[in-house]
Amino acid sequence: MKRLYIIGNGFDIHHGIPSRYSNYREWLEDNDADLIGRLRNYYDVDDKEWWNQFEIELGYPDMSEYIDETAFENQPDFGSDEFRDRDYHAGQYVAEDEIGSLVSDIKGTFTDWVGSLPNPVCDKKIKLDKEDAFFINFNYTDTLQSLYHVKPSDILYIHGNVGMNTELVLGHNRPYSELDEEFAPNLPKPPRDLDGIELAEWYSENSDSGEDYIHQSVRDEVVSQIHSLRKDTENIIRIHKKIFEALKGVKHVYIYGLSFSPVDEPYLDEVVSKINTDCTKWTVSYYSSDDMDTAKQYFDKKGIEGALVEYVKLEDLKLLKQMEIVFE
Repeated sequence: MKRLYIIGNGFDIHHGIPSRYSNYREWLEDNDADLIGRLRNYYDVDDKEWWNQFEIELGYPDMSEYIDETAFENQPDFGSDEFRDRDYHAGQYVAEDEIGSLVSDIKGTFTDWVGSLPNPVCDKKIKLDKEDAFFINFNYTDTLQSLYHVKPSDILYIHGNVGMNTELVLGHNRPYSELDEEFAPNLPKPPRDLDGIELAEWYSENSDSGEDYIHQSVRDEVVSQIHSLRKDTENIIRIHKKIFEALKGVKHVYIYGLSFSPVDEPYLDEVVSKINTDCTKWTVSYYSSDDMDTAKQYFDKKGIEGALVEYVKLEDLKLLKQMEIVFE
């Protein structure tokens, strides 16, 4: 393996496939507007930028009000003759059903949307050197196979492939501990100047201000469900350890259409850790000057010399050039 191609969503967009997250929203508006309404309860989905950062934003819901209301509405009636131990978990079951179905529907509709995407446009083909090459494909589509006839054995669909009926991987990058801390209740803290008896008296007076079991069980379930929307990059890298180990002989890395998102950065880090960064060449596509700046920041952070990196536009790599007719 001498060449490594890392393919991102910009590659499919270049080939005329409407695969932006904003296109997913448009699809939802026509096929499941109810899901957008449910998302609106917890996310700022009416902000255009939210959809541009869709995966990242999935890790930043506002669940505080939902947790409080669900816990309050499902407090068991301990004095009732019909009280059962399972009533302790009523709020948790509600959160599991409501937030769990939200997570499930996001994943399900996303898969359906990807399956509905059109085929790539043939006259947008670019030059790919497939000899001694391997492809790490972040896209879910068959563009590399259908348009470029790359063998499936030479492609790692790192987040799944809709044509192979594999589960598609999407999500944020926030760990469980970070979500748990964010959703934790704002409990009062004793003044710093209290000591001894005064401190004991303060805790006695504020003993009822803590989080009860019902509230805690609802919060734990919400954290668990939102965490299930996390892209487990560490495990994915571990599963494909042999492929990453085989990158040691790579002499040239081509990154086409990748946004250098923080969610997917661990994969790039793994590639960098395996190759010889002192002599490996890089060819990186960009769409805007902001894209180029983001890529440059990444390579600077990794200590990769700028002279080793070439920046190109996919449009400039097209195999078929449109005839230009000048009218005088």
